[in-house]
Amino acid sequence: MDIQEIIDKMHQKKYLLGMGAGKLSKWFNTDRDTIYRAKSLTRKKLNRNRLPKILVFDIETSPTISYTWGRFKENITIDKIEQDPIMLTWAAKWLFNPEVISDAITPKEVLKFNDYRIVKSLWDIIDEADILIAHYGSGFDIPFLNYRAIVNGLNPPHTSNSIDTKKESSKTFKFPSNKLDALASYFEIEGKFSTNMSLWINCLKGNSDSIKEMLDYNIQDVIVLEKVYLRLRPWIKGHINTGLYIEEADSICPSCGSKDIKLVGDYYTQTGKYTTYRCKCGALSRERKSNYIKEFRQNLLTGVSK
Repeated sequence: MDIQEIIDKMHQKKYLLGMGAGKLSKWFNTDRDTIYRAKSLTRKKLNRNRLPKILVFDIETSPTISYTWGRFKENITIDKIEQDPIMLTWAAKWLFNPEVISDAITPKEVLKFNDYRIVKSLWDIIDEADILIAHYGSGFDIPFLNYRAIVNGLNPPHTSNSIDTKKESSKTFKFPSNKLDALASYFEIEGKFSTNMSLWINCLKGNSDSIKEMLDYNIQDVIVLEKVYLRLRPWIKGHINTGLYIEEADSICPSCGSKDIKLVGDYYTQTGKYTTYRCKCGALSRERKSNYIKEFRQNLLTGVSK
């Protein structure tokens, strides 16, 4: 049975969405990945006019283990590498949902440098998301996850957009630091848990208490990240437009999806005038069509750049 037939069955018999992937894969004579994908697509079909599923996530990885002759300005060639980094833990939460979802490598897995299981468990969650939120996500978390996914034989997840809070912060503000813990302190939000390199070293030795501590550290990062994202959200220019997911006839805030918007005036460009609104979340938005009188617009002159 192909995936479209499975989706049709799940749409007709919604109780199937609550059944385990193992049982369903036997029923439909297919693999678990197809079942996960069918569930995700069916849920999206059933919830077409909805807010996008926004996933806030963070990962913790092991350091590279290598041999060097010195401490400074070392060129670490591939023959000096003992072990490349793997994923140790991950944590995630759906925006505004109090539950934090997480997973950690086991002592037995870490001693074998086998992170397939936890990479796959995060991959399945990300496959359901419409928008990903991560701090330095475009520079590290997402590329690293892609690296561990492809070497573990996984296919690309469902296409999703992403917002990098570190990138957006550095683009808009001149904070002394754009690190997550620093942003939390500026916003008077409880920050990250303190730790040091010994935690990562002990995790690699398979110490179960250290792995548990790493997971707690990771979970706190996600809790902090959600709060930081919500403070930054009204300021993010070109925020992914939530209206594309809701398909609502009324005007809504493109940042948060609320209909609670108020007229604040006009925004002028070189060739047009646009009605602008402010949402209760603080974000500004404007209409896509200029309200400047057509006859006047045709006669507008603009400066010539030299």
